Amino acid sequence: MNKISLVDTAYMMLRERMVCGELMPETLLSENELAEEYQMSRTPIRHAIARLESEGYVTSLKNRGVLVKDVGGKEFLDLIEQIQSMLFYSFEMMKNPNREIYLNLESLAAHVEVQRTAEKRNDYALYTEHHFLFMREIVESLNNGVMLNTFDSFRDKLYMYSIVRFKRTPHIKHYSAIGINRDTLHALSSNDYKAAQEVVLSLIPITRERMLVTGQF
Repeated sequence: MNKISLVDTAYMMLRERMVCGELMPETLLSENELAEEYQMSRTPIRHAIARLESEGYVTSLKNRGVLVKDVGGKEFLDLIEQIQSMLFYSFEMMKNPNREIYLNLESLAAHVEVQRTAEKRNDYALYTEHHFLFMREIVESLNNGVMLNTFDSFRDKLYMYSIVRFKRTPHIKHYSAIGINRDTLHALSSNDYKAAQEVVLSLIPITRERMLVTGQF
């Protein structure tokens, strides 16, 4: 592999471990240890860490190493608001009969069903994954690559926040978005895009209330 591919490999492996909660916030990383673990030199590790730092996943501590950063409550709400805006805009575009949009309602229904099953099994990782896949398919239906890439960058931070909170407080009943996704699906099935927008607008107040109740602010 060349130098660029090694950087990308190190970046993707580290990012995935942070997003899925394997490397929890406040974990101190060592370039030397990572280089040994991934069997590569420190150079691609250093470049990968610089990229992760620019995205807000880590922060470098002089003479100490690299610290995995947490996603704070304010950042989480800001990201939710951005996702909410994308969904609202998507539904607005669906009102336009001249805009070619393909939305697979059966696939959306399947995501909701997986969420139900995962919630019953207390599989929060699977539940969260399909919650975001549900929203991603809606954004993807616009066939706007830039918007979809932006959604993906937001989604990973939101996923990380959700998984980290679940691992830290497994005894707390965590927020369920099944109702919102079910109501959104019902509105879309009826081509009632205004109703879908109204459902999406409830994301922020519901999320904020839940965070206050569980002390996540």
